[in-house]
Formats: sequence, C-alpha cells, structure tokens
Amino acid sequence: MGSKHRRQDRDGQFNRVFAAVTAAVVFAAVVSAAVVYFIGSSIPYGQGTPDAAPAPQPVSQQGTVVAVSPDSLTARSSDGFARTYQINAETTAITAEGSRIGSAGSAFGVNDEVAILAVIRDGKAVATTVAGRAVADLSGPPMDSVTALPAMP
Repeated sequence: MGSKHRRQDRDGQFNRVFAAVTAAVVFAAVVSAAVVYFIGSSIPYGQGTPDAAPAPQPVSQQGTVVAVSPDSLTARSSDGFARTYQINAETTAITAEGSRIGSAGSAFGVNDEVAILAVIRDGKAVATTVAGRAVADLSGPPMDSVTALPAMP
C-alpha cells in the first residue's frame, strides 16, 4: 500500500490540535503580561506600588467528567488526576451541535469525555473552553460557518 493511502492518526492529530490551542493560550498570557509590564500602572510614580496580581497560568486537561453543576465541572484524567474547574458565563462549551458561550454546565454530563482549557486565577482553575471528545479529536461536524450562540436558559 502506497504512502498516499495510509490511515490518518486521529489521536496524533488531536494531540497536535490540542497542543496548538494550548500554545495559543500560553502566547496570549505572555502577550498580556508584556502589555501590562510596558503600559504600567495607573498609580503615579512615587506614590506607592500597586499589589501585582499574578498572571493567569494556562492549564489543560483531557478526561472524563465525574461531577458537573451550573458553576463547576470536575474531570478525571486517565492517570487518575482530578481537578474541579469553575465555569461561568464566559466559558465556551463545544459539542457536536456547535459551540455556546456560558452553557458548559448544561452541555456536559457525568461520564462525558472532554478536553478542557483553563487558567489558574487566585489559586482556582477557571475553565475557558470545554470541548466534547468527539469534537476535540476532529471527528465532529465542520465548524466553518458556525458562530457562538448565546446560552439557553
């Protein structure tokens, strides 16, 4: 069988996409930190220094949902690591039906396979995106013309 007819490696493709998204989040955090550093503070020089808040630390996880509520989601990786993520009105849920901002608490249930992108703020993990495994491994429907829809009440 020629090299043109080899089966694509879906897990490898998922890992590359997931790594690219993670790299983009890290890049955005670095650029944000640079902007804050170079623009400076609103406190005039010599009148004290503001307490610097630590820059958000990007994190990611792939695993199974073990608990979900309207404001949090807990996932466990295949290696047994579990983390609870806060979800809010800015958390995007990506499913086979499309993406919705603010609906991650209702879009996923226990035992769903997910990929999570989050940031650590003030010691708490805050999910920015939760994607179903079927979509995250690029086997979902094309997303070329899909726009984010508002969360359903």
